Amino acid sequence: MLVAYYRQHGVHSLMLIVCHADIAAQSQLPGLLQQLQQHNFYVQISTADCLNDLSQASNETDYPEAPPPSSFEANNMSHWAINFRLPALHYKLGILLFEFQSDCALNLLRWSAASEHNYFTTNRFWLLLTQDLTQLQLLQDADIFIPPDSEVRVLFYPAAPPLAASLFDIYKVAAWKPLKLRLVAQHMRQPRHMLHALQQFGSAISYRQNLEGIVFNSAIVIAFPDVFTNIEDLTMRHIDTISKVNHRLMLELANRLNVSYNTFQTVNYGWRQPNGSFDGLMGRFQRYELDIAQLAIFMRLDRIALVSFVAETYRVRAGIMFRQPPLSAVANIFSMPFQLDVWISILILLIVTIVVLLLEMFFSPHNHDMHYLDSLNFVLGAMCQQGFYVNVRNRSARIIVFTTFVSAVFLFTSFSANIVALLQSPSDAIRSLGDLGQSPLEIGVQDTQYNKIYFTESTDPVTKSLYHKKIAIKGEHVYMRPSLGMEKMRTGLFGYQVELQAGYQIVSDTFSEPEKCGLMELEPFQLPMLAIPTRKNFPYKELFRRQLRWQREVSLVNREERKWIPQKPKCESGVGGFVSIGLTECRYAFGIFGCGAGLSFTLFLIELIWKHGNGILTYFKRLQQFISFN
Repeated sequence: MLVAYYRQHGVHSLMLIVCHADIAAQSQLPGLLQQLQQHNFYVQISTADCLNDLSQASNETDYPEAPPPSSFEANNMSHWAINFRLPALHYKLGILLFEFQSDCALNLLRWSAASEHNYFTTNRFWLLLTQDLTQLQLLQDADIFIPPDSEVRVLFYPAAPPLAASLFDIYKVAAWKPLKLRLVAQHMRQPRHMLHALQQFGSAISYRQNLEGIVFNSAIVIAFPDVFTNIEDLTMRHIDTISKVNHRLMLELANRLNVSYNTFQTVNYGWRQPNGSFDGLMGRFQRYELDIAQLAIFMRLDRIALVSFVAETYRVRAGIMFRQPPLSAVANIFSMPFQLDVWISILILLIVTIVVLLLEMFFSPHNHDMHYLDSLNFVLGAMCQQGFYVNVRNRSARIIVFTTFVSAVFLFTSFSANIVALLQSPSDAIRSLGDLGQSPLEIGVQDTQYNKIYFTESTDPVTKSLYHKKIAIKGEHVYMRPSLGMEKMRTGLFGYQVELQAGYQIVSDTFSEPEKCGLMELEPFQLPMLAIPTRKNFPYKELFRRQLRWQREVSLVNREERKWIPQKPKCESGVGGFVSIGLTECRYAFGIFGCGAGLSFTLFLIELIWKHGNGILTYFKRLQQFISFN
């Protein structure tokens, strides 16, 4: 029957604890060992002598960075230290305790129930054997806390016929609460009776949903207390979103399990300090001031050493939001209206027009009031819709002028229309973090602690280059509130590293429909999943985990996500809207004007020197003679 019990729970490793000195002499123990070994159980035996041999005891703890406070107080009468240590297991272990009414066995149960040990967990299947049901009253001891997460059963087998066993499931809501007793099966005589009873009973934790109003110490983080209004305020859902969305899940958890919270407020999630301690929320967990948090935090390796994460809830995305710079800021839009073959065709047209006009001037019987170089001025003026300053008298030349102007009108109209469209078009020049690092955009960062930490911890070379080039060199001025950062992004060439959910809310509230178009986001690093933390050795961890999993299965998590986490705004208009022309768009015009002015002034100097060269030379000769004479 014992084999059937442990086989049903998937246990292959078994520990037998024998506290009575005379029980080893009984014939049932060797037979039990032989039967267990025949069914491929790995069996380990601990006797009272082994438990009391403290020379082999280890003082190591599973949590060296934050050892739990000791609750087991030895008095050498009912409580004494023993050599019994169960390391954290990733597999199932069966523990069989013979005749738990002895002082040795009761002390073992008190030792296992201590908060620094917490050996009553879901992957340790305790089975207490007894021949007297009145001995269950011994488990009412407040120091023997069998939590709702435990798998502890009592198997009653009578010493006299009828030899029908009974199985009881036991636990306590809290250490000071009375023992809860539930009958699993009775009148069991065959292993099949045990298997049938366990299958009908199902999971023990499903019967432990009422925690009778016990209070847990918890905490919540309000990172922006100066602008925080209310935990239920949907109008400010981009402020402390993580706390608000997870708060609803924890309230539902409290309602389901009939518990309440004694809540503390902090302003920081908690990060490792130079001396090894943590501040904020994690500091409270490190000092064992909290049982559970009313929100989810990032699952980091340095935090896993301090807390246990019971269930993941949401994923937070943080990225650099920016508007693609206008096409005129990253490219020469004046060369883009026509393809290369069109530009080549226009050049050929100019050359042909100049050649034809020169031939007409050379062979025409009429006299023209123009120089041969005026043909170049004519072609350039026609292309720029500037007309021609010479009055052409003969019909052949007028036809050349007319056809040239008509062709130029079509080309100029097409060019101008494309220029207008290109001036209003965003570019796609920034597609990666590398492009962002080479772009003219300035970078700002949301003033949260994790942004500073994850940027410095990043090992990606592109992210590190971006951080040192555009963020680190600006010092603390680069960190700003989302409202300011998003406004700078809206009005200029600016990128802002922000929680995307908060950024989406500000975009929906303050950006116009055309301004929503062209929004881009790049994630310099991936944030870990958010999960609910509890203190180490929390005896209700599995119960809370199952309730949070259930909330995900019935879509309560998805409902709160849609309610509290803003989604990315859509570009409804499909275009970027009207954009005023600035100096950036006109830089090529100013460049051409400057080159032309410089060339004109240079030619002016050359002409001046050419015309008055002799006079200037004579003046310098006379000046030299005057100096020599004196």
